[in-house]
Amino acid sequence: MNNMNIAKRAFIISFLYVFIGTISVLSVYPEAPLYGDWVIVTLVLTLPVTFISLGVMYADASAFGLVVLIQLVVFFVLWYVLFRVLDKRQKRSE
Repeated sequence: MNNMNIAKRAFIISFLYVFIGTISVLSVYPEAPLYGDWVIVTLVLTLPVTFISLGVMYADASAFGLVVLIQLVVFFVLWYVLFRVLDKRQKRSE
């Protein structure tokens, strides 16, 4: 597998994981349109990428823009780290 395939795989995994975490953080308050029982479960599963945004939402319930910005930065960091891990694993198996 070449670096482009590894980058695509890392992108898709990172995007889905951070996207689900972002939606759950934005739906944490009962007034949110997507609020439901699923929020607690997804917050626990995505806590490594949502803990900062969860703190921001707890402090200010209307900070949607800041949460999205934080999650965007978290997405790029996770994408880079996951790419490096997958690349190193690929090189080790060759």
